[in-house]
Amino acid sequence: MVVLIGATASVLFVLNQGVGLQQEVDRFPANSTAIYLYGVSEDHSAGVLSALGRFADADGRAVVRVDHQTSKVDGGLSALRVGVLANPRTPPAALDLRFLGTPLFDAMTISKLLTSDPSKSVGLDANARDAIATIPELAFAPRLSVVHLSHLIDTSGTINGTYRVVGADAAQANELLTSLAAVTGQSAQSMLAPLHGQATDSGLLPVILLGCVIAAVILLLLVLVVEALRSFPVLGVHLLLGRSTWGFAIRMFRPVLLTAVGAAVLSMLLTVGLAQGYQLNATLLAAAWSCAVAGAVPVLACVAVAVFVITSTKPVNAILGRYSKRVLLWTLGGLYVAAIAGFAFMLVYIDGPIKEAGKLADVSRTWSAVENQQILYQLSPGNDDASIGGQSTQLAKDFYDWYSSIADKPGVSLTHTAYYGQQTLDQWSGVYKSVPEQPFWYIAASPSSLAAQGFHISPEALARAERGERVFLLPDTWTGTAKTSMQGWLTEDSHPKYAPSIRTTYFDHETVVFEDYAPNTPLFSWTTEPSQPQTVADPVILISTPANMIPFESESLYAVGLENSYIKLSTAAAHEYTSNQYLATYHLDDNKVEFLPVSEFTAGLTKTIQGTLQLFGGVIVFLFLLVAVALVALLRLFSNTYRESLVVKRMLGYPLIRLFAPALVVITVTGTVAVVVASLLQSKSAILGSIILLAIQLALVTFLIRRYSRLQLSSALKE
Repeated sequence: MVVLIGATASVLFVLNQGVGLQQEVDRFPANSTAIYLYGVSEDHSAGVLSALGRFADADGRAVVRVDHQTSKVDGGLSALRVGVLANPRTPPAALDLRFLGTPLFDAMTISKLLTSDPSKSVGLDANARDAIATIPELAFAPRLSVVHLSHLIDTSGTINGTYRVVGADAAQANELLTSLAAVTGQSAQSMLAPLHGQATDSGLLPVILLGCVIAAVILLLLVLVVEALRSFPVLGVHLLLGRSTWGFAIRMFRPVLLTAVGAAVLSMLLTVGLAQGYQLNATLLAAAWSCAVAGAVPVLACVAVAVFVITSTKPVNAILGRYSKRVLLWTLGGLYVAAIAGFAFMLVYIDGPIKEAGKLADVSRTWSAVENQQILYQLSPGNDDASIGGQSTQLAKDFYDWYSSIADKPGVSLTHTAYYGQQTLDQWSGVYKSVPEQPFWYIAASPSSLAAQGFHISPEALARAERGERVFLLPDTWTGTAKTSMQGWLTEDSHPKYAPSIRTTYFDHETVVFEDYAPNTPLFSWTTEPSQPQTVADPVILISTPANMIPFESESLYAVGLENSYIKLSTAAAHEYTSNQYLATYHLDDNKVEFLPVSEFTAGLTKTIQGTLQLFGGVIVFLFLLVAVALVALLRLFSNTYRESLVVKRMLGYPLIRLFAPALVVITVTGTVAVVVASLLQSKSAILGSIILLAIQLALVTFLIRRYSRLQLSSALKE
């Protein structure tokens, strides 16, 4: 319990430092001027970015915007994304950021970032390979990353935010405000007034952990006081022999004091260990020491109270063991009941976050199944500058020829997914003659991709797709009208109104066919959004082959990124088919084609998920241990309070269940009530947690009553 209190104090300290880091980043850079852009139409994004760019292009100036990303679990802050715009040749020194005495990043690193590709970052943003430098991390604290301001605006989807400018005097700042006012239509005065704000806290976990620590300290205090009172007979003997009460108390609680010292050392080590990448300097050590002291003080206070109980006891009371055992038993029993109630209501309170954490666990588990597949990360223009600029399709043709040559090879597959919601369908009205009547998932997948997921394709459908016919599979659970509208849209979409630059076999006859299928096999959706399903059972499926592609597909094969990419390769296939020798056959050796494992792209996502699950898992384990300690203390006090009666009855052959019936009744009734209350509150987490806790308690009780019974019987026989 002492070690647990110290460890939890370390975690609370790190969480608190995360709040400090957030405040430090929100004020970054120091001595900057804040410009508030809110209510600005996204149509003005280019104009705003241009005005900011002209301002930042001068020597020693910079524009910074900090965006908060919140957790899907408890609404707490999960990431801080810093967008920076500055002249990379002369970045201001104000772009240096330090925390706990450690440089997180400096102006030179920012300069390197600004001369890199816009998707690059300092610290882990989303893709591990895009990070050009690391940022020290505090475990369980918001993840910090620095990106190009333009990339931050693109990925956030909004130009609105709080911008901080540095390196300009009042006149230069006013000039920037005038430029922004001309673009946005807002007054300079309104852009300097914080009419819009945001408040992001650390979520539920710090409050929960603090409550756990308080409960643990109360339980520790009660256990130590009980042990102190149980030692009265021995204390009486010591007093008769003329020994010191203080000496007896110190010897009795010496193990607790030594454990407290060890826990303080472990707490410091844990704090330093949770500050990964931070320098071991005086600032960090001082913070770790204060954390260790904070964890040790409650323990020492509990010991002091227990020592006071011993030293303030009169010798005659100690010899006769005069104290109210029943009051202590009822007090400890009440604390046990309170612990069970707290456990149940805590699970009810965090039922929503636990559900979201469960979804995140599903996301992590689902992505782990494809983490070794490789997708296109990047390619350079090489000799195809015109293709990158849109004046030529030669690169698309070369990439299509390369894929066609390996499409049927082992370890090669194609998958591209998209979800079309009601808003998209509404926008299609008037654009297409036939518009699907309901939102749907669309998956274009090669036969190998479908087969790898256990989806069966009929030989006839496969043969048609390989002959160049576009074969669509529709769920047989859809209504007739839903199928008809979908078939109309798919048919129209499959007939482009322009001559394709890549003429596949499909364009010889432009045949589109439809087949029904039973939606029994979930297919991976390749979405990084936890709120969307990771697998889909009833998508619209295109059996995609090189022969039946239309321009939208054949010219998009070199799309990069997690959700945009088409081609998926195994490690062996990537090694064989992306070698310069093989690529040269298709004029791609100059394009530096690079495939990376999916795990590299999901590093940011999985890191956030892992941290969340670790925290919530730790809280639940803490609660279990708290209840277990209370249970052990309750049974121990019960067995000692009624020691003589229990020994006599045991010798007379009474069964153990009957001897410990009061304790068993309290445990069973309390656990049952917790399950009933959880059921009434319709909390699945509390129901499951209470049932598991009750089962563990009954197993623990069975072991403890046997052990205590043997110990009491053995002690009585020796006496």
